[in-house]
Amino acid sequence: MLMIIKKEIFTLSLVAALALISSDVEARAAIKQFNNKQESIFEFLADDMEYSKTEIIGKGHVTIINLDYFVTANKAVYDTQNQEIILSGNVNAYKGNSLYLKSEEVKIKLQEDYSFLEPFYLQDSESGLWVDSQSAEFNNNVYQIKEANVSTCSVNNPIWKIKAKEGEYDANQEWLTIWHPYLCVYDVPVLYFPYLSFSLGYKRKSGLLYPIVGNSSDDGLIYSQPVFIAPDDNWDMTFAPQIRTKRGGGFYNEFRIIDDKDEILWANLGFFANSKSYQQTYDLENREHYGFQLKYGRENLFSKESDYFYEDGLYLDISQISDIDYFRLQDKNAQNTADLQGNLLTSRMNYYLKSSEDYLGFSARYYSDLEQTSNARTLQTLPQIQYHRQIENILIDNLYYTFDYKANHFTRPIGYRAIQQEAKLPIIYTQSLWNDFANFSLSPTFYGTSVDYSNVGNGLHLKDGRYLSQYYQIKLNTDLVKKYDHFGHTLSLEAEYILPGFENKAGDFTNFFTLPGERQELRVSGKQHFYTLDNSLILSHKMEQYFYLKDGGEKLGELENEVQYFLDYQWSFLSDIFYSHKKGRISEATHQINYESDYVSASFGHFMREDFAHEDLLNGRFGEANYINVNFRKEFESFDLFAGAGYDYKERYFKTWQVGIDTQIRCFSFGIKYVSEIYPVLTSRGAEARDDKYVLLTIKFVPLLSSDVKLGN
Repeated sequence: MLMIIKKEIFTLSLVAALALISSDVEARAAIKQFNNKQESIFEFLADDMEYSKTEIIGKGHVTIINLDYFVTANKAVYDTQNQEIILSGNVNAYKGNSLYLKSEEVKIKLQEDYSFLEPFYLQDSESGLWVDSQSAEFNNNVYQIKEANVSTCSVNNPIWKIKAKEGEYDANQEWLTIWHPYLCVYDVPVLYFPYLSFSLGYKRKSGLLYPIVGNSSDDGLIYSQPVFIAPDDNWDMTFAPQIRTKRGGGFYNEFRIIDDKDEILWANLGFFANSKSYQQTYDLENREHYGFQLKYGRENLFSKESDYFYEDGLYLDISQISDIDYFRLQDKNAQNTADLQGNLLTSRMNYYLKSSEDYLGFSARYYSDLEQTSNARTLQTLPQIQYHRQIENILIDNLYYTFDYKANHFTRPIGYRAIQQEAKLPIIYTQSLWNDFANFSLSPTFYGTSVDYSNVGNGLHLKDGRYLSQYYQIKLNTDLVKKYDHFGHTLSLEAEYILPGFENKAGDFTNFFTLPGERQELRVSGKQHFYTLDNSLILSHKMEQYFYLKDGGEKLGELENEVQYFLDYQWSFLSDIFYSHKKGRISEATHQINYESDYVSASFGHFMREDFAHEDLLNGRFGEANYINVNFRKEFESFDLFAGAGYDYKERYFKTWQVGIDTQIRCFSFGIKYVSEIYPVLTSRGAEARDDKYVLLTIKFVPLLSSDVKLGN
């Protein structure tokens, strides 16, 4: 193989002498060239050198180094008059840390602006992609190639390759362009392109991404062509127009911006318009589906270490969409990024300022029930202001105080609105007991809140609420740790008692508001963990129970019992049960069994929740559910087999099930799966279920081409 490489030379002072370096270690012969700043721009090293007036011959571990390349070979002949070096025998050229090209013979011209190369071979060591050509011309860092082959498979017998009549490779941009290429599988042409252009490196560049193709009896032919745009190093975007021939068309835009703290701002917006006939046929509530999403988090946005508030932070997670179809009509990344629990979509914004003594927070929260035609009656928190005084010692040892203030604005278009202000001042006395085996704390707490209503109508009569109280929090807890011969054990026990003192209550408080310290209650909880001697968790166990001691009403809250067990780094078990004493049965239960080995993974999950279970929106505890999830994957030598199912055992139907196979080697992957799923669609009558069955084919020629083909409803 013969190769010519361009080498730009500054004003040179040639050290035309042989440097023999002798030492206690192995000697290396070297020749160097310098620019006018006496900086080394060329080095020629070998184990042994022979030289005359016009030639220097290097043998054994030959190394050529210049400003751009690092080349190794078995032998090199340096023509000092013509400024040419011919390298032979296992020639490898590196640019940066990557293998740039490989050959048996390379000819380097040090001072030419135009050179010629044949045959040509280039490979990227990170992606494994290689290009070979019968001939190539090299000018201004661009290779003009003829009769080229491109692939990431084995060079000797590739599963696939792209054959092209001609093309060019820009070495600086690491960008390959080829004309009239054919995609061949085992030398059999299967697909023709008039033109292809793509990156051989991992630097982001603008261009077309893999298209999405499908066919549906409901939506018709589906085609989406994402376009990747990367105009700058700190931001890029993906614009994905799509058409569904029986339904309509639209687009989705995804933005990514990286700031000076390497935090990423992600945004997504989209629009899809159904045809009028499609909306009428399926009785859709909305003819147009649209939405906007934004996610960003950063600390130390404005603050400096020298400021009083030495730390601040911003967190944004915003998702405002017309209905659930907005997610179904685009890439799954949009739905996976959103804070979506069941049918409840939550948007939130938080900004805080923090010092060693004070904390100031501003937040907002917005809820959207995607199964409702309108959320006009849902109370939103827009905004909330919070102040917290860090715990501080006062008067005597073990006596502390802290202070909290909150202002909440609860609003909605239809129904009452409210502004609530809360203030809480606990005085905390702590004392260790029994040689620090236990801790005791007593906290008289002063609490006050006011609620001012507005937009009250429809026969509802609400008077502004005022509530003042003083109550006591008494807490006793212990944390124990012990190491045994074969395992370690930790145990935490805690009891907290709330004793009301005085209270003054006037006006109305709806069920939306909770008043701390209003009733006498006792909370008892315990946690324990078992560890191996290398601190790997074996077993964890947690229990918690509330007792309500006031006369009348419910005496016992839900009992929670959670157990996790890990066996042999392969098996894991989870059981989390809530028991309602009032109903005398389980109100919520989660069970999960997972198994994972080198070649097999499987899981079984069970979740049930009754309509009488305690609701907690912040922790995702709401709604009624009864379902079982099962998943399985087995890796064979040449392919993987997988299956999964979700079954609602109360309604007796499969919410989803799928089965398929996929195979992947270094340069090629193929997958096929059959999917059946039932999903909600927002109609004029509310959310209704729709059954979708389809076959999904996935073909990837890594890393150049990929396509998903969906055939079904």
